[in-house]
Amino acid sequence: MLCKLVVKDGAIIMKKSLLLLLCLFFMFTLDTAAANLQPDEFIPEEIQPLVQSWQNKGQKTAYLTFDDGPSLNTMPILDILDKYQVKATFFVMGNEEGYADGAYQEMAARGHTLALHTYSHDYEVVYGSRDKYFADMGLLENMLKKYGVQSRIVRFPGGSRNLAVQRSPKKEVLASIKSELKKRGYIYFDWDIDSTDGYSPSVSKQTIVSNVLNGTKDQEQIVILLHDINSMKNTVRALPEIITGLQAKGYQFDSINEYTEKVQFGERP
Repeated sequence: MLCKLVVKDGAIIMKKSLLLLLCLFFMFTLDTAAANLQPDEFIPEEIQPLVQSWQNKGQKTAYLTFDDGPSLNTMPILDILDKYQVKATFFVMGNEEGYADGAYQEMAARGHTLALHTYSHDYEVVYGSRDKYFADMGLLENMLKKYGVQSRIVRFPGGSRNLAVQRSPKKEVLASIKSELKKRGYIYFDWDIDSTDGYSPSVSKQTIVSNVLNGTKDQEQIVILLHDINSMKNTVRALPEIITGLQAKGYQFDSINEYTEKVQFGERP
């Protein structure tokens, strides 16, 4: 593409055959460098996630996502993830409890993605109007700044197509919020697989594991909904079997970043 542009724009006056040879030489030189160096030695840091995404094309990837934290279960979840060397994505809320400060710090320090799930998670507030949504989100963003976190990755409370909003006048508010998020450079993520762990503390460990493993349908990329809530102890109990079960199916794990293929209800089959 670069060669064609140079010829078209007349920036360099040169016979096309000679220009083609120069382009081929450049491509050979780049390939040779790639064969002898690690990617982070010659690829600019800001585009490494994009390159990594391209390199992993065809590899089955699972994204473990935890909503509603931090909670008293955050540290056990982080310890399990460490044990299996897995990175995850935490869609966090605002939490002023004493334990939460250390949990936010540990999520960031251990290399996980902290993303935005609104400060209050209160439907009446966040879906009250577009302005109320962004005011609530701003509270969370300001809180996360002290942990060095600045995210453009969002998950709506209840997801982008939750029935409580779709069956009420709030549907138009949500549509307006989506439009404004896009204008401001945010990306929202839903999920492919609902573990159902957030329905009730009575949902069993085995149900959570089965819902995840049976829901993969051998897809190349899966985004799994889990919860980081005080009462949901079975999520912690299920997590090791979820990880090993997905590994047995050939999945590797990654955390969501701005280059991850979007999963949005109604936007992707």
